[in-house]
Amino acid sequence: MLGSRHRVTIRDVAALSGVSTQTVSRVINDRPDVAADTRERVEGAIATLGYRPSAVARTLVARRSNAIGVLLAGMGYTGTTLTLAGIVDEAAHLGLTVLIAELPEGDSLDDPRPAISALAERHVDGIIMSVPDVGHSVDRIRAALPEQREPVVFVKAGVSDTYSSVLVDNAAAVEEVVDHLVSIGRTRIGHISGPGSWHEAHDRREGWQRALHKHELDAEPGLCEEGDWSPGSGATAMSALLDRRPDLDAVVAANDGMALGAMHTLRGRGLRIPEDVAVTGFDDIDEAAWFAPTLTSVGQPLEEMGRQAVRRLWSEFNGEATPAVVIPLRAELRIRESTIGAGDLEPE
Repeated sequence: MLGSRHRVTIRDVAALSGVSTQTVSRVINDRPDVAADTRERVEGAIATLGYRPSAVARTLVARRSNAIGVLLAGMGYTGTTLTLAGIVDEAAHLGLTVLIAELPEGDSLDDPRPAISALAERHVDGIIMSVPDVGHSVDRIRAALPEQREPVVFVKAGVSDTYSSVLVDNAAAVEEVVDHLVSIGRTRIGHISGPGSWHEAHDRREGWQRALHKHELDAEPGLCEEGDWSPGSGATAMSALLDRRPDLDAVVAANDGMALGAMHTLRGRGLRIPEDVAVTGFDDIDEAAWFAPTLTSVGQPLEEMGRQAVRRLWSEFNGEATPAVVIPLRAELRIRESTIGAGDLEPE
């Protein structure tokens, strides 16, 4: 009789079922080379003893952990948390565990090795990278995995021909925003960008510049001010833009938080939105439809990006797909009162 404190082992199962530990292992790992009656005896012993196979041992046998790593930065930002929600949801659907490593606030990928190593040491089957700066970091990422075979998928960023990516075309989305502003007669269009180290901020600024050039509008540097994604930085940036260019009639903020701050500054200076200055954001957070006035913004499928990244990783570590593909998802311009006024909005 086993004592109440005895941890049931594979040897106990083998003894009760009258087979070798190797046979028990083959049953546990669902190997086909086990006779039906033997399998039935072993499974009966497992049930009787309440044996639970060691997850670590099964990982060593199968060379699979059924866990994925996520390296991310900016957990305080809506975009990051929504993307992570999609990752966790899809991973749960596929029976995968998610292990998270976070880069310190303000960090980049100059040396991602400690964070990647922390994930690799947990024997993850693949890694999803949701980080701010990837433009110059592919070699550093590759060097951080010198002996590893885990696939890597980037989310919200295009990297090169080395790894797969799931993303929206940020530049094209902002270009569509500027097209909308021009269509309603705005010609002096400023931009509040995100931090320069973030690829999304870089692409959105590029889209703003590209659209202004296309419409033969002023795109001089004084029309752009950098923020840090926060409402406070948007307010400060809007103030600086107005000091330099009091004739602005529109501003494109690189996210909704900075757009909210910009609207605060505009109201503080007695300017009407959108009559004097039209304002747009990016991300279309839930609160955007409750701003006063409601905010014109670009919706991007952040949770779906996370889900697609997990599916891509799953396909790669199961040998069903080769890496280095780009999976584009669609962003959608949602027009509200902050650009055309409540009276011009069509009822939803």
